[in-house]
Amino acid sequence: MERYNYGKVFTKEITPPNLKSAYYTDATRDEITLEFDQPVVWKDSLTSQFYLDAGAGKIASGAASGNMLKLKITASSKSETITYLDSKSWSQNTLLQGKNGIAALTFCKVPILTSRN
Repeated sequence: MERYNYGKVFTKEITPPNLKSAYYTDATRDEITLEFDQPVVWKDSLTSQFYLDAGAGKIASGAASGNMLKLKITASSKSETITYLDSKSWSQNTLLQGKNGIAALTFCKVPILTSRN
């Protein structure tokens, strides 16, 4: 409320990370880059929380660098969408978070672009 009602300016992010785009990193299509609106933090336990074309178990590893999260896929992929979190299997212990400690917003069936636009 301070920001909206009183114009307070915060020195760090106070909102959850929000996905801006998803795209294959290169033509081999074995890595997807997720671009967020702020820096995120990767934990290896998160691999099970991402779904390609609604399929589980396709993410081998990940790494975050600033606003970018790179997901290494188990094999070259023709998947067209990516989803983060499934209501049947989510856990508070395996949530993607921003550097500010706030959990990222979930997303469903976001199109994966063939390259960064």
